[in-house]
Amino acid sequence: MKINFFKYLLSAAIIAGIGATAHAEEVPRSQQAISSFPALTSQNNPIPAEVTSTSQVESGAVARAPAPPLTDMWVYAVGSSDCGWESTAGLTVTTCDHGGSELRAAVLEIGYGSNRIAWMNGGILPSSAQYATTPVCVTGGYYTWPCTAGQTVVGWLVEYNLDGHQNGIFKYQNTSTNSPWNTMSVQISIL
Repeated sequence: MKINFFKYLLSAAIIAGIGATAHAEEVPRSQQAISSFPALTSQNNPIPAEVTSTSQVESGAVARAPAPPLTDMWVYAVGSSDCGWESTAGLTVTTCDHGGSELRAAVLEIGYGSNRIAWMNGGILPSSAQYATTPVCVTGGYYTWPCTAGQTVVGWLVEYNLDGHQNGIFKYQNTSTNSPWNTMSVQISIL
């Protein structure tokens, strides 16, 4: 009985030690991806929310409603070592001549999708190129992130690592999780 108690105690200590070590070494994904320029926030380029009842969405009153289908998407921003973040919502071509060791693209999608696919210069990007997915909510009539407790998630900011490319066409596509199962896409020419 004494031996079983010591085995139990040793097992618990090992598990606690492993958990503490793993927790201490964990680095948030956003810090792993970009170190040379600041995190992308909704303050960079505020986009008005096109919802029928902003007060319901902001208060969380629709929290138990079905997930909304995809209704809109933009290449929200393109970032690089040479230019930092450039707001690109609504643009088809960047204005900055991006380049350097780091290149990123951020897509803002409204609604819920379940089949994200991204391309750079015609080649499908591996799933590992998607380094961050941030929930988007509505605050004061604008799409914002990060969301605060109690807010309803209305979409996602999806960020891609395009390192190794200096320019080209970035394309993104997603299909709605539910009816009408529509597929939407957006692209931008990165100079």
